[in-house]
Amino acid sequence: ARERAHAEALAERLKELVLTFPRKVGDQDMLFGSVTAMDIAAALAERGIEVDRRKILVEHPIKYLGEYTIPVKLHRDVTAEIRIQVVREESEPAE
Repeated sequence: ARERAHAEALAERLKELVLTFPRKVGDQDMLFGSVTAMDIAAALAERGIEVDRRKILVEHPIKYLGEYTIPVKLHRDVTAEIRIQVVREESEPAE
């Protein structure tokens, strides 16, 4: 019961978050590389939220710009959703 309460509290925190991933893009807004569960887990860890990357249910690596809602299985009975935005990385102006 305590684990579930902790998972529910964490789900509330995740619901409020929007993680932004700036990425380099090529033609048709396709990313060089992708955004994976490991990237999402690392971004959460930077905010002091520890989530096992295996609980972040990214069906396919994210390869395009846009907004995505990713389910996170926090507990047997608790699945949260986290919103992520993949945006174009601003390139440094050439001098």
